[in-house]
Order: sequence, then structure tokens, then C-alpha cells
Amino acid sequence: MENEVLVENTAEEAALSKKDRVRLKAKSLAKRWFIDAFSGMAQGLFCTLIAGTILAQIASWCGDNSFAATLLVISKIAKSLMGAGIGVGIANKLGAKPLVVFTAAVTGMVGAFASPLVDVLTKGATFAFALGAPGNPIGAYVLALFTVEIALLYAGKTKLDIVLVPLGMMLLVLGGIFLAWPFIKLIDLLGTGIALAIEAGVAVKIIVGVFVAVVMGVLLTMPTSSAAIWIAITAAVSTEYVDALSIAGGAAVAGCAAHMIGFAVASFRENGVGGLISQGLGTSMLQIPNIMKKPVIMIPEIAASAVAGLVAVLLDLRCNAAGGGMGTSGLVGVFGAIEASQGAGLPGWKIALGVILCLFVIPAAVSFLVSELLRKKNVIALGDQKLDD
Repeated sequence: MENEVLVENTAEEAALSKKDRVRLKAKSLAKRWFIDAFSGMAQGLFCTLIAGTILAQIASWCGDNSFAATLLVISKIAKSLMGAGIGVGIANKLGAKPLVVFTAAVTGMVGAFASPLVDVLTKGATFAFALGAPGNPIGAYVLALFTVEIALLYAGKTKLDIVLVPLGMMLLVLGGIFLAWPFIKLIDLLGTGIALAIEAGVAVKIIVGVFVAVVMGVLLTMPTSSAAIWIAITAAVSTEYVDALSIAGGAAVAGCAAHMIGFAVASFRENGVGGLISQGLGTSMLQIPNIMKKPVIMIPEIAASAVAGLVAVLLDLRCNAAGGGMGTSGLVGVFGAIEASQGAGLPGWKIALGVILCLFVIPAAVSFLVSELLRKKNVIALGDQKLDD
């Protein structure tokens, strides 16, 4: 009897141990694919599309001359290389070997144009590459991640890596574009749904604006790429919905700004001027370690994003694709809001009012007031938002 009980207990322990191993593996993959890979994606995006967008803005200030024209061409090249940047960023972040990293530039680039390439393979459609067209960042993410993870299984195990790694990864894209296609279409449907909701009436427009602002603000602060997500949402939506999505973009940039300016102001007594600049013009991701310890410190910024998103929609503030998920980081969202709003024909005073209120005043005021209230209630304590030195 004792032997039977011992055997039964041993089997249960083995089964439990296996479950634990599976759970740990799943947790490890989740971090690898949705935190590490997204971080690499964000870096690649910043070095190509976002930097190119900033350069294009600078070119527009330089007038009509050869210098400005050259800057504009460079900016278009940078934007076009978004997929390559994402591929390299992901491969590097996942610790891939050099050959895998370099080839990921190709697979990420192909992934950015996965949707039209699927049409080429299945419908015999033609594909034309336009300078300055970045493609879809979600496709680049999926294909880069897929090819890098497969390549890591065999890279470094043969003496023919110089041939097998690049050719193997490039052949994998033939199947990878079909893997990326559903994710691209899902994001496209989301973008179309947001646009239709914006056009459905004032009440629905307000609700959607607040929702978009809150969600995008949280995505900006979390270890994801809010910029890539918003670019993907706007990437392939038909032209009839462009204006509606630019209104949603106004809410998105307001929500992102609420987190950046909000944390910068709410944590000023802990972090001073350095924290004000690093969070207000850099990123609110710096607060992630503190958020993990005490999630309630996000309440002021979430409240601010809801109010800022509401006002942005009421003022019809717009923002372009590149700026919608950026907030005040590098002032990309600010310039994106000005550019898109001017393109929609909004008067200058309304644009200035919208940008100042929704991207700076409301985020600062609401976050500060709610934060002070929570401090008085002892929900937030001094030091909860202190940044690491």
C-alpha cells in the first residue's frame, strides 16, 4: 500500500513539475515575443520611420531649395526602410548572431509589404515599390520574429551558415507572408471600425475618442510600441476613412501626451527638472518599474488621457499616422497634429488651442490634481514615482 501511495505521489509531483515547466516556458516566450521583440521593433521604428518623419518636417522648414530637397529624399529613404529597421531591431533584441541580424533586415522589409505580396502570389497582381512608403509595421514584426526564431534553431550549427542563414530566412518569407496576412487584416478591420465609429455621430465619436486616448496612452507607457500599433491601424485603411482616422489620431496623440506630460508633472517633486524633460519629451516608459510595484500610480494619467481625448475629439484635432502613437516624444506628435490639422483646413487659432490644451495643459492639470488627491488619500506616497538614477 505504501509503495502504491509513493508511486502515486511521485507521478503527481512529476505532472506538477511538467506543468510548472510549461508555465515558465510560456511566460518566457511571452516576455520574449511581446516585450523584448516589441522593444526591438520600437527601436527600429524610431531609427527609420520616426527619424525620417522628423527629417521631413525639418525639410519643410528649409524652403524650396536643393538642401531641403535632399533632406526630403533622405527622409523618404529612411521611411521606406522601416521594415528593415524593425527586422534588425527585433533580431538584435533577441540576441541573434550577426548573419541572422543582417538577414532580418530583408525579412522585416518583406514583412512590411506582406499584404500586397500575398496578392502577387495568389492573384497574380503586380507590386510597385514607392519611395517613402513604409508599409505595415505589424507585418514586419510578424515576419521578422518568425524568420529569426526559426533561424536561431540552426544558425551556428553548420559550416555553411554564410549561405544557409540568409537563403533559409529568405525562403521562409514565402510562408511567412501568409502568417503575417491575418494579423495585418485584423488590424485593418480595427482601423476601419474606429473610422466608422468616428463617423457614426457625435455621441459615438466622443466615446470612441475617449477609448482610443485611454488605450493608446496605456500602450505608450507599457513595454509595447504604441507608435507602431497606431501606424499599423492607419496603414491600409481606404482613403475614404483617412480623415476619420486622423480625428481618432488626434485623440490617440492626446492620450499618449497625457501619460508623458502627466507623469512628468505628477512626479516632479521626486524627479525634478531632469525627470520633467526625460518623461515629458522622452518617454513615460521610465515609470514601468514603479508601475510594476504600484499600478495605481497610473490612475492620474489614465484620467488625464480620457479628458484630453474627449476635448481633442470635440475640437476636431487631427494627427497623422506617425505622430498618433508618439505623444510629445521628440515633439513628433505635436508636429503631426499641426500638420494633419492644417491639412484638414482647421483655422490656426483652433489648431493652437487644441495642441496647447490637449497635449500640454489638460495632461498636466488633470494628472497633477488627481495625483495630489491620491497623495492626500495615501494611495500614492512620496517616492512611488521616483526614477532610477
